[in-house]
Order: sequence, then structure tokens, then C-alpha cells
Amino acid sequence: MGAEILYLHDLEVEAIIPALIASIVGYTVYGAYFGFAPIFGAQPELALDAPIQLAYYGLLGVCAGLVGLLYARTFYGVTAVFHRLRLPLWLKPTLGGVLVGGMALIIPGALHMGYGWVQIGMGPDLLNLPLWMVVLLPFAKILSTSLSIGSGGSGGIFGPGMVIGGMLGATFWRLFHDVLPGMPHSLAAFVIVGMMALFGGIAHAPLAVMLMVAEMTGNLSMLAPAMVAVGISTALVGDNTIYRNQLPNRVSSPAHRSRFSFPLLSSLIVRDAMLPPRVPLRLQATVQQALSLLAEQGALVLAVVDDQNLFTGILTRARLETIAPEARSSAAVSSFVNRNVEPLAPGQVLIAALERLSDAGLQWLPVVTEHRIVGGLGVRDILRAYNSASELGVHRAPALPAEALLFEVQVRSDSKYAGSTLREADLPKHTLIISIKRDTEALFPTASTRLEAGDILTILTDPALQMQVRHFFDAFAN
Repeated sequence: MGAEILYLHDLEVEAIIPALIASIVGYTVYGAYFGFAPIFGAQPELALDAPIQLAYYGLLGVCAGLVGLLYARTFYGVTAVFHRLRLPLWLKPTLGGVLVGGMALIIPGALHMGYGWVQIGMGPDLLNLPLWMVVLLPFAKILSTSLSIGSGGSGGIFGPGMVIGGMLGATFWRLFHDVLPGMPHSLAAFVIVGMMALFGGIAHAPLAVMLMVAEMTGNLSMLAPAMVAVGISTALVGDNTIYRNQLPNRVSSPAHRSRFSFPLLSSLIVRDAMLPPRVPLRLQATVQQALSLLAEQGALVLAVVDDQNLFTGILTRARLETIAPEARSSAAVSSFVNRNVEPLAPGQVLIAALERLSDAGLQWLPVVTEHRIVGGLGVRDILRAYNSASELGVHRAPALPAEALLFEVQVRSDSKYAGSTLREADLPKHTLIISIKRDTEALFPTASTRLEAGDILTILTDPALQMQVRHFFDAFAN
């Protein structure tokens, strides 16, 4: 589920194989101690008996999509009401608990996780419950979950979501099993498909939920009906979700934004862009000598080597400048070397190198082979290789310093440049807009590209100009 749950319309594909391996190992260890029986017991009798039943499962998918929307809107609506209440924080969950307890006096299923009621719903005991209680139970569970968590109490929305879907399926079967021709005799089928359809739709995790619920029952025969129900439910839900922090897709994720902004960088390697190595610093050097070498090279980062010229770590100007001036001539740099930063490798793809630089908060790193420095690579060098390979002809790049900085700025709705083209905006000198993220698209701008409110600009500039560029886009419209 983790591979799907992050996005509305995408998958974290890199996580699927590791997640499968981890799940198999975890399941095997758990089963060795507690047994391998499905959580809801084996259901070998479940099957699709007639084509007409697909229509019924499709109708269940419609109900699941609508109730899923109700679940999400009720949950966040109740949360908003409690947020606006002018009560002490400790009193809000107390109030929520009292309301849930009062509801449970009428409908006991509103309490606890609710899996026990799902098990009842999968057996003949469901027929012993009053019809009104069966019909109201999914909605009572929606309200009790919203009151419990929305008031500030602890809990999750996954378990209740599964129970709501399961009991919705039980309600559907109870209402129509004597009315519609060809309805399955086993109500467990509708309970299982109801789980899949409701939570798989509103959580935008249809594949994971279908697989998981099939494993929870030990039966794969209901996958075809589930596909129909989950597909319809997901279509009805649209972009609504129970997880408000879900991103549209991987383009919108900070972890992948640079990859999609620079797709060509995935095919270029560090060797294509690196420059000859800078003169490194010896471990025995003093802080004053390190600062002098930084000034001579016009750099912010130095590579440090030991007596055998083997790479040891890096030094940054910012770190050295924190040392008292009177101690710089005697203090050795060995105490201040950052040995945890991993250098780049010649065969590394440039997109990975750019991410490494970004994660380390650096504009330059040495390139190392077998602990020996063979070159160096900075953000500007990556851009130069990119431009050369794609023939974009970014003419202003050579004017940038070697320690160019890559960062993002968002165009606000009240910015004076919202609606202007890049040519009209007249950017500060030595500033390049590399890409523009607009909604779910990554755009590569030209002078005629028009900026829009909400655009996220990936900008390359001199580090000294960063604040000037940020203030440039913060300018208010007249």
C-alpha cells in the first residue's frame, strides 16, 4: 500500500520490489509463530457464479464511492468544527468520547476497531441483527471515527475505513438478496468487495487493497468482481481523498522533482560533466591555510586528503569561518573535516549527483575513484553538460560562478510578475530559470513563457544573489 498511498494518480515504483520482499519476510516470521491462517478465516466457497452478479458488484461500487466521499467529508468537516471550538485542548477529546459513547448505547458497533462486526457480517449471524442497525452501522462508524480523531483523540482511519466498506457490503446484500435475481447466497462476497471498493477508492490505493483483502480471506476468486467495484468507486471519488497530503504524482514530489525537471540527466554520467580536480588540502594544514586556499580557488568547498593522497572528507568555508580568528593560524583542519559526506563516482548518473549535492546542501563535490580524487563536479558543471547534450543553448550559463546555487521559488498570486513573460520580467543578472513546475507538468521555459500564480521555478544563480532573486519574485502587484 505504501507505494500507492503517496499519490493520487501514480505509484512509487522503486518501492514495490523492496516492499514485496519485506512483506514476505515479515509474513513468514509472523506466521512461524502465530500461524498462517487469514485474519478473516479461509473463505474457499466464495466465487463468481453468474455474469449478472458483475452488475450487482458494479452497483456496490457506486455505493462505495458515494459513501467513501461521505466518509472523507464528514471526517474533515468534524475535524474543522472541533478546531474552531473555543475549548481547552484536553476537553475536546473528552467531548468527542462522550458523543461516541452516547452513540454506542444505540449502535454498539460504533465502538472499537470494528473487525468483530465484519466477521459477524460475513456469517449467518448478520440475519439475526435488526435491519435498521445493519443499515445505520456504516454511517455510525463514519461519525464515531470522525468524532474520535477529529476531536483530538488518537487512532487511525484505515481500520475503520475497512469496517465501513465491509458493513456497507453487508447492508447491500441484506437489502437486495431476496430482491435481485442471481444474488450470491454467501454475503461474505459483498463484505469483502465492499471493503476493497470503499477504502481502495477514497484512499487511491486500489491495487494494494485488492491484494491485501484477498490475502486476508485466503481467496483470489473475488478479484474480478472487486476490479469492477473498485474501478467504479475510484472513478466516482475522482481527486477527493481521505489522505489530504497525497500528491498528484511523482512530478509533484520533492524527492523526484529534479529527475522530472531534468529527464536528460538520467542518461548522462558524472564523467561527462566533471572538471579536473582542484588542489586538495592536507590534513595537517591549518585553518588559515585552508581559508587562503579557498580564497585562491574562489571556492566554498575543499577536498581533504591524507599523507597517501587518499580522500578523507571535505571542508566548507562556512564551517571554517566559525573558528575564532586568533586560533586559525594554529588550529589544524583535521578537527573540522566533514568525513560523512559521500563523494561522487565517475559512473554515477548526473541526476543522482544533483540529488547528492542537494541533499548535502553543497554546490560542489569531488569525484573519487578508489579513494583518489580524479575530478570535481558542481551544479554549474551539471547544467553545462545538460545544455550541451540537449542543445538548449542557455547563453547566460558561462557568466555564472563555479559555485552556482540551485533553489526553488514559487510565484505568488499577488506577485507583480504573475502573468508576465520571462522577457517582460527582466530577471536579475546571472540568473537562469531552469524549469517551471505547473500543476502536474514540468515546463522548460523560453523567453516567451508566461509565468502563472502557483508556478514553482527552479532557479540557478550566484549564491550571493539568492536573497535578491527571492525578493524579486516577492514584489507585489501595483
